[in-house]
Amino acid sequence: MNNNKINTFQYLSLVRYKGLVSILKKHEKKKVSIILDLEDSAQDLFSKKRTVELKSTGRKGLVYLAEKNLKLKNDIFIRINSIQSKEYAKDLLAIKQAIKKRLKLKGIFLPKVSKYSEVHNLYKIFKSRKIKIIPIIETRIGLRNLKKILIEDKKNIISHIHYGHFDYCLDLNLWPFPEPYHIEFWDIINPIIETTLFFKKKFIQTPFPLIKNFQLYWSMLKYFDDNYKVKKIETTLVNYDKDFINQPKVIKKLRTKKMSITKEYKVRFAKKIYNEYMKFKSKKKSFSLSRKRFIAPHQYLMAKKFLKYEK
Repeated sequence: MNNNKINTFQYLSLVRYKGLVSILKKHEKKKVSIILDLEDSAQDLFSKKRTVELKSTGRKGLVYLAEKNLKLKNDIFIRINSIQSKEYAKDLLAIKQAIKKRLKLKGIFLPKVSKYSEVHNLYKIFKSRKIKIIPIIETRIGLRNLKKILIEDKKNIISHIHYGHFDYCLDLNLWPFPEPYHIEFWDIINPIIETTLFFKKKFIQTPFPLIKNFQLYWSMLKYFDDNYKVKKIETTLVNYDKDFINQPKVIKKLRTKKMSITKEYKVRFAKKIYNEYMKFKSKKKSFSLSRKRFIAPHQYLMAKKFLKYEK
């Protein structure tokens, strides 16, 4: 397995943008593309007012980084808010301001895509800049319409399809969320990969949630290598660690198992996610990083909903 074939995307929140300057310079030496995030990481689940403030801070951060003129070698992408969001138009304005200040932007990740026109309309806005528009498929309707979206892409605007597992599971009211070592996880993802590759697009995997399970991560990449063209599969990370980038000498075969669906397990795991999210969440981040996992706000919300229902 050749690690040079694998492109990795690193999500970075724009909320604490001044600290990003040094982080981005460190990432320049690493084989990663950067996704500056204006969406999920810029929110407060417990305050709508605070969420609006965080979104605004993220946009200021984008313009701030453009003004720094860092001249990074990494490809820079931005994840904006969905077209249905009130923040969408504000995000586009901030991107235009950043571009005027010479931000070299490779592409825009568009969340919760449900139809081709959403991708095409955004593409037309930035067409002259040759910016890639990458749809994120993360809802029931988005997944149902994926083939139709790709059929309608006759101008070959779409280069990649990015799958968003956390939003998708939340949209389905699914608990617990399947993890990369679950058969059910791959039951969802494999058809998406196959459809994406059939239309000659690249597939970008959902962010890897188990931040210390390096062996599982590399087993996942081996699975891609054994079953698909690795050059067509790309990965995303929410935290950087050299063990995710530097290929180990020995990579084990991916082993999966069925999820436990007993009520006892579901309740126990929901309590674990709920408690760890609250314990490790910082004031300026919507997610938590426990000792072993990335806990997305979607997972916390579903755990909370499940526990409320069980009462």
